[in-house]
Order: sequence, then C-alpha cells, then structure tokens
Amino acid sequence: MLSAVPRLLSTFSLTIFTFFFALVPVASAGVLTLTNGDRVHGDLVVVERDHVVWKSETFGDVTVEKSKILSLETEKDLKIAGRDEPCALAGHRRQQWELYCDEGDGWVMDFPAIDHAEPYINFVGNPVVFRGNVSAAGVFENGNREREDWDINANFDVRNGDFHHLVGTQYQNQNNVEVEGLEKYRLNYDLRWIFAEKWFAAGNSALLHEEARNLDLSTTVGLGLGYLFFDTDKSALSVQGGVSSLKESYIDPSLSEEPSKRYAAGRTAWDFRYKFEVGPEVYYNQEILQSLDRGEDYQSNAEVGVRTPLVKGILMEVKYGWLFDNTPSLESEKEDTKLTVGVGYSW
Repeated sequence: MLSAVPRLLSTFSLTIFTFFFALVPVASAGVLTLTNGDRVHGDLVVVERDHVVWKSETFGDVTVEKSKILSLETEKDLKIAGRDEPCALAGHRRQQWELYCDEGDGWVMDFPAIDHAEPYINFVGNPVVFRGNVSAAGVFENGNREREDWDINANFDVRNGDFHHLVGTQYQNQNNVEVEGLEKYRLNYDLRWIFAEKWFAAGNSALLHEEARNLDLSTTVGLGLGYLFFDTDKSALSVQGGVSSLKESYIDPSLSEEPSKRYAAGRTAWDFRYKFEVGPEVYYNQEILQSLDRGEDYQSNAEVGVRTPLVKGILMEVKYGWLFDNTPSLESEKEDTKLTVGVGYSW
C-alpha cells in the first residue's frame, strides 16, 4: 500500500506538469519556407510590396524578398487593405494566399501583388501613423540689388487604419525694389479611404491666395476615385479622377473680365515618389482641372523634386514647380515656373 504512494505522487506531478506546460504559449506559431528549402520558425511582422519582414526565433527581424519565399504559414489573423475584419490565412500555394474573413467566404490573392498585410493585433494596437517633412528656401541680396524671398513648405501624412489624411501648406514672400510684398499661401487637405486592396475614395480641398496672379482667394472642393498601384516606404504611385468645384475671387476685379469666377471641373491627378537604397528620393505630382462647361477654362500645376539626405532627418531639396492657367487675370501670364533649393527635415 505504501509503495503505491510514490507512484501516485509521481503520476500526479506529471499531470500537473503537463497541465501547466499546456498553458505556456508556444514561442512561435509560424513557419517561413524559402525556395532553397530552409524553414525559418517565427512570427510574421509585416508583408510589403517587395519583401516580408519575419521575426525569427534565432536571428530576430529578418527581411526576405518575396521571390525567395516558397510559402508562409501563420496562425495570426491578418489585416488586409479594404477589409475591416480580421482574416485568417488558410494556405499559401503557387504564390497565392487563400484567406477566410469573418464573413466566412474564402478568397484568393496573388502573394506578389499584396502591397501591405500585417497581424491584425498590430493594426488595432497601433492605429495612427504620422509622417511628414518641412523645407525652407530663401534668397537674400543687398547692394546693387535688394531682394528677399522666402519659400516654406510643410507636408503631413496621418494614417489611421484605412483612412489617409494628407495635409500640405505653402508660404512664399517676395520683396525687391521693383515689386514689394508679393505673398502666396496655400493650404490643401486630401482624404483617402481605402475600401479595397488598391482602390480608394478621395476627397480633396484647397485654399489659395496669390498676389502675383491677382488671386484674393481661390477655393477648390472635389470628390473622386483613385487607384493605388503601390505604397511602401520606398516608393508610391497613385492616380485619381473625379469632379471639383472651383471659385476664384480677385484682388483687383478690374483686371478680370468678371469680378469672380466659379465653375465645375473634371479633375485628374497623379502622385509618384521613389527612394533609392543609398542616396536621394525623387518625386513628381501633377493635377489637371478642366471646366465642364467652358473649354477655354483649364489649369494644371506640377512639382518635380529631389530630396537628398545630409544627416539623419536633415535633407537638401531641389524642386521645380510649374503652373499653367489658360484664363488668368488680364495682366498675368498664363505660365509660372519656379526653381528652389533649400534644406528640410523629414520624419
């Protein structure tokens, strides 16, 4: 009878050990299989357009090109652009993902075409991403010619889930012997709602005051639809189309055929940027507005520039701006161009 006690205690201890072991979470619940046959145990951090960031049990965070990945397995629910609910990855076969969301229906996505996917818990826990840049350029001359020019720009990108808020500000001031106090300031706000993997609904608005073009206040409000080809830390390309309402009031109404002008216009716009591995970032954006009832009323503005890092966060920026208005004030030119060189800060 007494000999059975140790066996009973041993069995009881093994049961307790097994119970508590079952409660301990497994270190990782995912496997990344490479085309060379290597298997990396760990967890998914994020899927980007060209690569996957994987948290290895041994090496920590590693970045792997998509072309080198044979399959990816994770038990974590994922956040896919355009889906509010979490989605489960059921399989990765032939460079395709089979996903099941709360709705219950399965759907298939091409793995190379996925621009962004992350664990849903990360998406919920860190909903706001804030990025931006500020740049300034100035020209100061004294002597035979006196001149003071300022050109200050600030841009902000606030992302909250599938909603992107883009805010841009600009201030210019020109003072010289011939012309004094020509100011320009601009404020624009764009809202994007990504409702599908690459499609987004867009709302845009802008306020502009520009004394050199006799504009006391120009306002633009519009709605449209856009397509996001890709959007990563390295590069982005998007196009938009829609309709806008424009209203222009003038500083000196006598220089215009009418004291103010208002019309509906079709709008197209595109935005591109690319950051090299080592060196500068280039960008190009353009907007075209065409009146829907008067063919002669159209305008376009564009910016192309290069941002080159100097030290961490500090950059040098060279920018060329172009604006064309086919129906300006009577004493204003149709075309304006400006080249600026300045310094800025990016985060």
